[in-house]
Amino acid sequence: MMWKRILFPLVLVLAVVSIVAPGCSEPEFDLTPIELVPQRASMIAGVQVSQIIEDPDLKETFAGIEKDPDQPQTFDEAIQQMVEETGLDLRDISRILVFGDITSLEQTDYVGLIAEGDFDEEQMIGDIEDQTGEKFTTGEYKGYTLYQEGFEEYSIVFLSEKMLISGTTEAIEDAIDVSKGIRDKASGTLIDTYNQLGNPLVKAVIELPEEAWSALDEEPAMGDFPLSMEAFSDIDILGLSFDKEGEIISIEITPHFLSTDSAQDARNTLSGAISIFRGTLDVPELKDLLGKIEVRLDDSWLTIVFEITQSEIEQLMETFQSDFLDGFE
Repeated sequence: MMWKRILFPLVLVLAVVSIVAPGCSEPEFDLTPIELVPQRASMIAGVQVSQIIEDPDLKETFAGIEKDPDQPQTFDEAIQQMVEETGLDLRDISRILVFGDITSLEQTDYVGLIAEGDFDEEQMIGDIEDQTGEKFTTGEYKGYTLYQEGFEEYSIVFLSEKMLISGTTEAIEDAIDVSKGIRDKASGTLIDTYNQLGNPLVKAVIELPEEAWSALDEEPAMGDFPLSMEAFSDIDILGLSFDKEGEIISIEITPHFLSTDSAQDARNTLSGAISIFRGTLDVPELKDLLGKIEVRLDDSWLTIVFEITQSEIEQLMETFQSDFLDGFE
């Protein structure tokens, strides 16, 4: 019968489509932000946005800062003001990663910001346009829509509902190329140092420009304080991190040196300077804080860790006010 001759090919087509369709549809974007950073990047920074803006101590500190009457008085009011002025809501963002090329101290025309969170593309673009009064033009690159402003130097691209990139168009296009495997991603010591910093609230790694090396090499000792900056002139990558767990605030500085010998020299110089400085101080609180500085050596990396509690910070501020500032009255 005719219906059998029609039904059999139809079922066959549907069966083939059900097998082939998943491979033909656009795959879900599953790369992490660090896997999108192009090789050209000489600076990478990561910020745990949601953890920071929900921290009660941060909100309390912000509320305690003296502000003008026309300024937001609370942290939540400050975020809401940002929404009203820019159309961007930090509460929609969980983490951001910033990368850029700063091989020259004067070069700032290559930067990208990768944000993770929950994004409604149409609503976000509409909110930004409504609040700023500027309309985006659109372009296309490798299948993605570029929302551009000005002279098309800056763009926003939604890679998925969970990830977007904003920044200079060149940096964004390079990140898209990395995602498609047609451009190399960042690697080597820069990435190794970034990963070595763990998962704190804020971390950053910077490839020091040649001008910075020269400046350190020429920097004299700090007066009578025996810390010659020459010992640190072989740093090529500098890592920094800030973390907070309960009341404990941790700051870590992780410079990478061109050789293990240079790292060892820097460790000896820094450890000796801390010991001498502690011996000359008359303020017990400062002596105690210096005693908490830990200096470690791991191959060509020097790690300097400093931990302090909020109560210690408050006590230190009171000490400075009573012992130093009152002397000028």
